Amino acid sequence: MSSASARLRAEPPLGIVLERMRRSDLAAVVELERRTFAHPWTARLFLRELRLPFSKIVVARSSEAGEGRVVGYICRWLRDGDVEIQNVAVHPDWRRRSIARSLVESVLAEAAEVGAERVLLEARRHNQPAIDLYRSLGFVETGIRRRYYADGEDALLMERRPIRGDA
Repeated sequence: MSSASARLRAEPPLGIVLERMRRSDLAAVVELERRTFAHPWTARLFLRELRLPFSKIVVARSSEAGEGRVVGYICRWLRDGDVEIQNVAVHPDWRRRSIARSLVESVLAEAAEVGAERVLLEARRHNQPAIDLYRSLGFVETGIRRRYYADGEDALLMERRPIRGDA
């Protein structure tokens, strides 16, 4: 196993708690989404994700921000023995604090627990910070989806395997 896929830290940064999204988090998550993405998910999409049996959204809450403010989230699907990361977002004021890393690591740890064979995701081809994060966690590029995003940007397909034994 390479150093890039070394044992997961699996603990969030100090002052950050990871927990499953509740319906009461909806407004905060939608606002975070709006601040993060040019083509944000809608409240309706998040409500759909909360109802899907194979979908899970984990939020990162900060005790520093007061009242357990949502400062990040990750949405993943668990289907057919694979885990698919659908979306990751961290509030612009909270970036570069290892929150995204902790969120992805939480999904990797869960994938190992359930015996998933691989974790899949798409990243904007020009989103170098995200690509660097995923590479540092052992993801490799497996292909490109041309003009995948609404603005025509390509998606870089990435996956990480094996999962077993990492957590």
